[in-house]
Amino acid sequence: MTRISQVEDRGAVVAWSPIYSHADVIALGTKDSGGVGFDDYGGELELCDMKITCPEGSQPTPQVIGSIKTTTRFSSLGWTPGNASVADNFKMGFIAGGMTDGKINIWDAESIVSSPSSAAVASIDNHTGGAVSALQFNPHPTSANLLASGGSDGGVLITSLEKPDQPNVFVPAPDQPSQGAEITQIGWNTQVAHIVASAAKNGTAFVWDLRAKKPWCELRCESNYSAVSDLAWNPNQGLHLLTASDDDRNPVIKLWDLRSSTTIPLATLEGHTQGVLSMAWCPHDDTLLMSCGKDNRTLLWDLTTLKPIVEIPSSDHDDTSSANASSSAVYGNLGSSQQKRFDVQWSPHRRGVVSTCSFDRKVQAHSVIGVATKCGRPPKWMKTPGGVSCGFGGTVTSFGATHRFITINSHIEQPELKQASMQFEYQISGGDYAGFCGTMVENATKASDHKEAQVWGFMKIIFDTNARELLLKYLGFDSDKISQIASEFADNGAAADGTANPSSPSMSEKAEDIVKEALLVGNFEAAVDCCFRNGNLADALVLASCGGAELWAKTQAEYFAREAQKRPFLSIVSAVIHNQLEDLVAASDPSKWQETLAILSTYGKSEEFPLLCLALGNRLEGAGDGASASLCFMCALNLDRAVKHWKTQLEKADQVAGKRDLLALHSFVQKVTVMLEAIGPNTQLDSEIAELFSDYAKALSEQGLLVYASKYCKSDSQQCNELKDRIYRSKDGRNCSNLMASPPAFPYTLDKVEIIPVASVQAQVQHEETQQQATTTQQQHDVSQQQQQQQQQTNGVAQLPPGWVALQD
Repeated sequence: MTRISQVEDRGAVVAWSPIYSHADVIALGTKDSGGVGFDDYGGELELCDMKITCPEGSQPTPQVIGSIKTTTRFSSLGWTPGNASVADNFKMGFIAGGMTDGKINIWDAESIVSSPSSAAVASIDNHTGGAVSALQFNPHPTSANLLASGGSDGGVLITSLEKPDQPNVFVPAPDQPSQGAEITQIGWNTQVAHIVASAAKNGTAFVWDLRAKKPWCELRCESNYSAVSDLAWNPNQGLHLLTASDDDRNPVIKLWDLRSSTTIPLATLEGHTQGVLSMAWCPHDDTLLMSCGKDNRTLLWDLTTLKPIVEIPSSDHDDTSSANASSSAVYGNLGSSQQKRFDVQWSPHRRGVVSTCSFDRKVQAHSVIGVATKCGRPPKWMKTPGGVSCGFGGTVTSFGATHRFITINSHIEQPELKQASMQFEYQISGGDYAGFCGTMVENATKASDHKEAQVWGFMKIIFDTNARELLLKYLGFDSDKISQIASEFADNGAAADGTANPSSPSMSEKAEDIVKEALLVGNFEAAVDCCFRNGNLADALVLASCGGAELWAKTQAEYFAREAQKRPFLSIVSAVIHNQLEDLVAASDPSKWQETLAILSTYGKSEEFPLLCLALGNRLEGAGDGASASLCFMCALNLDRAVKHWKTQLEKADQVAGKRDLLALHSFVQKVTVMLEAIGPNTQLDSEIAELFSDYAKALSEQGLLVYASKYCKSDSQQCNELKDRIYRSKDGRNCSNLMASPPAFPYTLDKVEIIPVASVQAQVQHEETQQQATTTQQQHDVSQQQQQQQQQTNGVAQLPPGWVALQD
C-alpha cells in the first residue's frame, strides 16, 4: 500500500504548494458540479493540508484550511511563489485557475486562508471559445511571475504578473498562427527560462522561444493526428522532452532529444494498454516517471531501462473488493472504470510523494519511496546530497546537491600552530637567527617566563663573535662596571691617606737578622720559610719571587693552603694560576653556577671551554637543576645534552594536555632548529629528536604547510619516509627545494605479481599428482617390507641388514 493521505468526494484539479513552509498543502479546484442533478453550482477553490508529515503511527487526516467559491468550474490550476519583487507581499504566493468559461482567475493564497473575500487579485479573459485547458507558472525563481496558458481555441498566451493587479498578456509568437487544436498541456523548460512547450489534440507539440518570439521547433508526435495528452521536460536536461499519446491504438510515451531529431523520438515507453491521460517527471530523480491511463493503471517507470517498475494500486484491497462487488452487481464492470486516474503530480518538496486524481472523486497522496527501490537501486533523493573527502595536507574536497561543482578547500585544524610556524619561518628566512632569539627573549619576558627568556638569551649569545664577553655581561659581570667599583672602594680599616693597613704582623729583630743572613748567602728558601713561621706571608711571597720557579710554586701552594679558608676568592686564583679549572668546577657550589660559568668564560682556554661547560652542566644535572644544566650544555654546543631538558618540558606539556601538545612541540623544534644553525646545519640528529621532528612535520602537513613540513623530515622511520614521499608527489612538491634536489626513495617494497600461464598450472598439477603417486607407491612398498620382516622374525630367521630383502623359493 502506497497511499498516505486521501481527500474524499473531490472531483478536482490539483496544484501543490511551492512554499516549503506549507509543503503538505495542495490546492483543489472543482472540476465537476458536485451536485446530484444537472444544475451547475459553480466551483470551489480549496486549500487542503494533506498532513503528510504527521507523527508516525497516526493516520493522516486531510484538513481544509481555506476555501473560496467561484462562479464557474476549473479546467486547470497552477501555484507559484512569485519572484522576489512580489514575494514579500504574497507570503503564500499566487494561485491561478483556468476556468471553463475561458477566464483565468488569480488569487492570493494567504488571503484564501485568512480573508477569502479579499483573495481575488486579477481576472484575465483573453482566451475565447472555450475553457482554459492548461496553464503553468514558470519554475525559475527570477521568472516565477510568468504564467503560460493554453485554451480550447488552440491559442497559447503568456501572462506577466509583475504587477499582479495589472496583468500583462502577450502571445509567444505574434506572427505565428495558433496551434490549430485545443491545447492539452503547457510546460516550461526546466533549464531555460524563456522556453515553453505546448501540446495539442492534433498530435503536435510546439516549443516556443519567447526571446526570439517564434517557435523553436514543432514535433509531430502522432502520425494519425490523435491527441498529445501530456508533455513533461526533463528536470535536469533542458533538451529532453516527453510526450504522451491519448490514442488507445498506440498508448505510448515518447522521449525526444531535441538536439538530435524533432521527427524521430529517442525512445518509446510501452506499458499502457489504452491511452495515456497524464504523466509527471520526478523533480528529485530524473530516472523516475509516473503515468496514468485509460487502462486504469498508474505506473512508475524506470527511465534507465524504459520499463515500469511497479503499478500503483487504484485503491486499498478491501475498498477495491467492496467497490467492485457492489458496482458489478448493479452496473457490471463500471466500478473499475470509475477508479481511473486522470492526473498525477509530484510534490515539489516532499521527495517520493505524488498526488493522483481519479474519476471516482478521490484525491490521494502516495509515497513511492519503498516501491521505487524495486528498480535495483535507491532513488536519487536517498543518495547522499553532498559529500566530503579529506585528503593529504588538510585538503577537503566537497560537493553538494545545489550546484555542479567540486570545491577544494584547506581545513586548518590547528590555526595557532600554523600561525606560529609561519611566523617562525618568516623570521628566520633572512638568516638573522640572533635577531629572532632577541624577539623570543622579549616575548618570554613579557610573559614573565624567565626560564624561557634565559634559554633564548643564551641562544642569542652563541651567534655573537664575542660570545664569551657577552656571556659575562649576561651573567651580571660587567668588566668596566666592576673596575669602576673597585677603584672607588675604600674599606673602613684603611689609613687616612688611602693606604691599607699592614696585613702581616711586624717581624722581630732576630727574625729580620736571620732573614737578612739567609739572603746574604743566597738561601731564599730558608728566608721564605722563616717568614712563613713568623706569619709574614706577604714578605714570603716577595722573597719567593726572587728564588726561582720551584720556590715560587712551592710558596704559592703554601700560601693558598693557609689563606683559602679565610679568603674564598683565593681558590679561584689558585685554580687559574695552576690551570685547575676542572677541579674548581668539581668543588663549585651548584647554587652559584653563574659565578663558576663566568670564571670558565674568563679564564678557560678556547679548546677547553666546551669541556669545562659540559663538566659544569653534569654537576648541575647531578644536583637536580636540569634547566641550568641545559644552559651550560648550550655553551658547550652539545645539542644532545641540552635537548634532554627540553624533551622533559615537552613530555610534561603532553601529560597536562592529555595528548601531543603541538605548540609545545613547536617550541621544542624552534630551539633545536636554532641550536642546529649555531652548531652546523649538517649535524646528525639523535633518533629520538629526529622522530619528534617527524611528528612536527606531520602536524605541519595536516595544516597545509607542506613546504615547511619537508624541512623537518629528518627521521629514517617508515612513517617519515612515507611523509616525504607524499610531500614530494603533492601539488607543493615542486616548491620543496630539499626534496627536489634529492628525491626521496620510494617508501614501499614493490612486488611483481605475475599471472601463471595455464600450461604451467597444468604442468604443476601433473607434477604434484606424479609426486603423490610416487609417495603412495613408496608407502605401499614400505608396508610390504615391514610385513616380510615381521614374517621372517616369526619364522626364526635372523634380521637382515637395512636394504636387504630375503629371497624365498
